[in-house]
Amino acid sequence: MSAEAEFDADRNITLLGGNRIVFHCHHYNLFLQRTIDDALGADAAEVQRAAAAESARRLLEPLLGASGKEPVRARLDRAAALFGKLGFGLADVSALDAEGGRVRLVTSHYALGWREKFGPAADPVCHFAAGFWASALGVSAGLAPERLLVREASCAAVTEQGACEIQVEVL
Repeated sequence: MSAEAEFDADRNITLLGGNRIVFHCHHYNLFLQRTIDDALGADAAEVQRAAAAESARRLLEPLLGASGKEPVRARLDRAAALFGKLGFGLADVSALDAEGGRVRLVTSHYALGWREKFGPAADPVCHFAAGFWASALGVSAGLAPERLLVREASCAAVTEQGACEIQVEVL
């Protein structure tokens, strides 16, 4: 299935891998995230990572999962290209493989937007990206979601230095 978005003029929707998608700017995404943070407090990050992982899995399964004999590396590279095309940032997945590892977000839609909009963050803010990369590895390597543990080890919204780093562990 194609990783290119298609506009269905008859239904006035955009589809990607057969799934409806909506594009939002960082203003919308960050205000939504901050509202969830304020409402859920300490549980907000995990809820957002889990929701992101579920939605990313639904998006990625038809795009990456049906590739048969395609190597995990090729699938992860395609996921990185899609992540960038969707405007979430530039992801270096060279340290991620079927055993887990690290994704380095050279640029992050959430981290850069957060600093611009709200100033430095107290804690990492790339919850969507963390969930996306857990699912990208799960779909690419044929792993069940419950076998993946993901966390953001560093975030440019907190430090303003360098990149964000997401750790994905296979249990």
